[in-house]
Amino acid sequence: MPKTATKHKVTVEEAMEDLRQATIKSTGSPGVSAEAQRAVEQLNELYTENKEAFTAEDVRFANVLRGMLGNRLAAHAPKATHTKKAKRKGDKLDHCWRCKTPVDERFCDNCPTCSEKAYQWRVCPVCNACGCQRAGTVLI
Repeated sequence: MPKTATKHKVTVEEAMEDLRQATIKSTGSPGVSAEAQRAVEQLNELYTENKEAFTAEDVRFANVLRGMLGNRLAAHAPKATHTKKAKRKGDKLDHCWRCKTPVDERFCDNCPTCSEKAYQWRVCPVCNACGCQRAGTVLI
């Protein structure tokens, strides 16, 4: 393996570990959201620079961590009831594909990057998931 590929891999592993640690810390405190956001941004930058440095397992694990992080940070917010929305034409799920949050009135934003005329991707208010991950434009 060339030195640059090895260097990128180490950086990817370190960035994944930063996100993992932020996810662990989020269980006890919502104060790690800035740290977690930096880890997500760093992973997305690395992914933009060199997608080949990420294995399929890295992508899957990053999305699992991001979903868990969103759920844990949302659990620190005050409890509220939400009105569930019906599935739209073209929707395959009635919940977020990553963090399993049921689609409700909080799902009011559509992603301008991955949406197209035929289908508008909703942005999850808990974990910020949309179709960009499916399109491969961002990692998480």
